[in-house]
Amino acid sequence: MSWPEAQNYCRAKHTDLAFVETMDDANRLINIVDAGYSGSVWIGLKRVTQKRWGWSHGESTVAQYNAWNGGEPNSQKECAFLAYGVWHTYQCSTAFFFACSHENTGYINVELRKNWTDAQSYCRLYHTDLATIRNSEDQNQIMRIVPSTSWVWIGLFQDSWEWSDKWSNFFRHWAVGQPSQSLGSDECVGMSTANSGKWIHESCYLQRPFICHGWSKSPYRTYQYMNESMTWLDAQSYCRARFTDLATADSINDVNRLIKTVNSGYSGSVWIGLHAETEHRWVWSLGEGTISNYSMWSPGEPNGDGQCVRSFNGSWYDESCSTILPFVCFNDSTGFIITETAMTWRDAQSYCRQHHADLASISSAEQQNLLSNESSLWIGLFLDSWQWSDQTNLSFRHWKADQPSLISGSGDCVGMSINNSGKWAQYSCDQQQPFICYGDDKLIRKQIVRLKLSCDGKCTLNDPSLQTAFLNKISEKLKSMGVKSNKMSWIQGEVPVPADRWKCRQTESFDRH
Repeated sequence: MSWPEAQNYCRAKHTDLAFVETMDDANRLINIVDAGYSGSVWIGLKRVTQKRWGWSHGESTVAQYNAWNGGEPNSQKECAFLAYGVWHTYQCSTAFFFACSHENTGYINVELRKNWTDAQSYCRLYHTDLATIRNSEDQNQIMRIVPSTSWVWIGLFQDSWEWSDKWSNFFRHWAVGQPSQSLGSDECVGMSTANSGKWIHESCYLQRPFICHGWSKSPYRTYQYMNESMTWLDAQSYCRARFTDLATADSINDVNRLIKTVNSGYSGSVWIGLHAETEHRWVWSLGEGTISNYSMWSPGEPNGDGQCVRSFNGSWYDESCSTILPFVCFNDSTGFIITETAMTWRDAQSYCRQHHADLASISSAEQQNLLSNESSLWIGLFLDSWQWSDQTNLSFRHWKADQPSLISGSGDCVGMSINNSGKWAQYSCDQQQPFICYGDDKLIRKQIVRLKLSCDGKCTLNDPSLQTAFLNKISEKLKSMGVKSNKMSWIQGEVPVPADRWKCRQTESFDRH
């Protein structure tokens, strides 16, 4: 996939694209890749416009402590050295002595002349890394081993790269000559499996395998039908209090499961978590969110002609969704499928979802070049102004034929029609109807409460009056913890136990609000 596609995939299925914070991590990533593959794979690093100072070993402590010389740091010079007890900046290609750090032995002064990158490689090979200075104690310690007049590289460098999950770790493992300072489309980072896992920056639109981090997410949300009519806002509050939120759907499979959740005797509509927003965004029918790193708008487009997009001669144009055009579907197995039968955008979407996966999403010039340039073709891009209650950036929509309406006041909240294949329509948010939540029920839970009870004199738990007294004490304790206990009783374990080892069984119940 391209880097943005890989990022979306990892965020949907796991946590995010892989991040690396130690050499151990870097080595583990190499072992993850299939042995037969010798190219590069995407990891989660991407260039940003803001430059920041950080330490080679990964820390970001310059804001808490620094020893810059007056007038430093110089934004045009990207590596730092220590001289005369203060920090200076210089071109990273210059050869200086350098100071390493070792986890066990502290700082090591190395009197070999190397550029900053080679010094970093030397320290990582023979010690831990270039020296990190976190506080005044570290500064005093390194000054004791480095002659005050020597110019020695330390591990501080200026960086303009950031992890996909915003993790601010500064560990980098660049290949020789990387990263280049030239700007362009080469703003995403791949790990070279043929070069000891070193990193190179490449065009974000290249198709590469990739590595995610995080456990696999459950492919299904747990839906809960609430057979109680409420306004949309009240339903949202209820779902957030008892479950996670109002139902979110990002595929036809989700829609079908939502329908099955509703009681069989009900045939009206139910609230889901979609509601109107003031912001309008161009998004993909397949549910991948907004266009960001790649677009092919023709000059002057979009110009307000419509809310759906056609591709013609390699460029994109906005068009009225009711226009009749051929279209491009996408299928996981066969890729793009051009369908010459002309339809409206909505009908084309339904056709693609029925026979393939969805209307085509395009995220690279290579994909755009696969389309015919001779005629206009619907693609999966459309203008959207709806947002999920849980803030999920999913653009999958399943509207009825005449929805959503462009007429002002048509309704800002979305309901799912049970008797129309789960299609969606907009309603007034004040209308009362049943609703569907998602997430585990917070009110159905098991708690273990440990209590120590004592009595004066000889106690016999077989005494009914004593059992009652103990249960009353336990009930008072639970009540003080906010747990209402309607039913409690004593039971004896299946394995015979002494009288002082009896168990108390509690059946918990909770008020709804």
